[in-house]
Amino acid sequence: MSTLKTQLVEVSATIERLEQEQQQIYADSQVDDREHPRLAEITHELAHLWDLKRRLEAAIGAGLTQLPVPPPEHPEDEVG
Repeated sequence: MSTLKTQLVEVSATIERLEQEQQQIYADSQVDDREHPRLAEITHELAHLWDLKRRLEAAIGAGLTQLPVPPPEHPEDEVG
């Protein structure tokens, strides 16, 4: 099992990769029909990853060794 810090590094790298892919899609200022589904996937995954990153950072900041409450599978399922 990886540590929270290792998980944070992995999540941060994935966020960076997805944001770069998103920027490449937007670079030509014309999103075509082929790109729309991928953008939706990226947006969905980024919402999940940013939530996980914040939870990891909070757990690390609190001195925990594991996440006390894991994020939901789908961020849109959150109440609030």
